[in-house]
Amino acid sequence: MYDNFANPWTIRLKWLYLLGVVFALMCPVFYTIYISFNEHGFGARIYDFTFDWYRIVLGDKLLVVSIKWTLYLAISAVATTIPMALLSAKFYKRSRHKVAFVALMMSPLFVPADIMGSSLLVFFKNLSGFFTFLSEVLGIGWLEGWFDLGFLTALIGQIIYTHPYAFVVILITMSRYRTQQTEAARACGASAWQAFWQVEFPQIRVGVFSSCAFVTILSFNEAVRTGLLKGGFDTFSNVLVAQMLNIGMSGESYAMAGIMSIVSMIVIGSVLIYTFLRAEHIQRKARAMAEPVMSE
Repeated sequence: MYDNFANPWTIRLKWLYLLGVVFALMCPVFYTIYISFNEHGFGARIYDFTFDWYRIVLGDKLLVVSIKWTLYLAISAVATTIPMALLSAKFYKRSRHKVAFVALMMSPLFVPADIMGSSLLVFFKNLSGFFTFLSEVLGIGWLEGWFDLGFLTALIGQIIYTHPYAFVVILITMSRYRTQQTEAARACGASAWQAFWQVEFPQIRVGVFSSCAFVTILSFNEAVRTGLLKGGFDTFSNVLVAQMLNIGMSGESYAMAGIMSIVSMIVIGSVLIYTFLRAEHIQRKARAMAEPVMSE
C-alpha cells in the first residue's frame, strides 16, 4: 500500500505550511526591518529608502564594541552550553528518576529573568568577597577578583538561561537514537569517543546544530540577566534597551532592532534549510532502501 507520508510532495507541503506560519509570526519583525530603512522614521507618511540609520549605528564605536562583546559572549555560550546539554541528555537516558531530572534541568525557566539576575548578582558579590578574603588569608593574589562582575559572571548567567533550551532540543533528537548501536560499536572495538563521534553524533547532529542556533539567538537577544551581571562592558541588547528607555524609538533604535532581527533570521533560516535538506536526504535514502524490498 502506498504511504502518503513517504510522498516527497507531502513533505514539501508540510514545510510550506510551516514556513507560512513562521512568516505570519514574523510579520512584526519584518515591519521593524522595513521601518529601519525609512529615512523619515516610524509614523512618517513618506517612505524614502536609506541605509543612513545603519551607517550611523555601525559607525558608532561604542556600538561596534558592544557588538564584539555580544559575539564573544554568544560564541562562549555556545561552546560551553552545548557540551553541557549533551552530557545532561546522556545522563537523563541513564537516570532512573527521569521526571525529577527533567524538572531540575528546566527549573531555571520557572524563575523570572529579573529575579534570577538579581539572585546571581548577590551570589557573585558574596562569592567575590569570599575569594578576596581567601586571597588575603592565604596570600595568593590570583584568587582575588575571580567572580567580580564581568564577562565570566555574564557568561554563567547566560549558560543557566540557555542550557534548558539546548537540553530539550538535544534530548528530543537523542530520544530517537537507539543505544544498542553504541553498544554494538563498542563490541566491535571502538572507543567511547569513536562510538559517539562516528555512530551517535551523525544521527543527532540536527538537534545539536539546532541547539547551537537556539543558544546563539537567546544569547544575542538576552538583556536582563546580562545587564545585571556584565560589569563594565555593554552588549548590543543592553545598549538598545538603554537607548529606548532614554530617548525612545529613534531611527538608530530601529536600525539596531533590524540588525538583531536579521541576525536571528539568518541563524534560524540556516537551521531550517539544513533540517529540510537533511530530511529530504533521509527520505530519499529510505525510499532507495525500500525499493528492492518492494520489487521482491
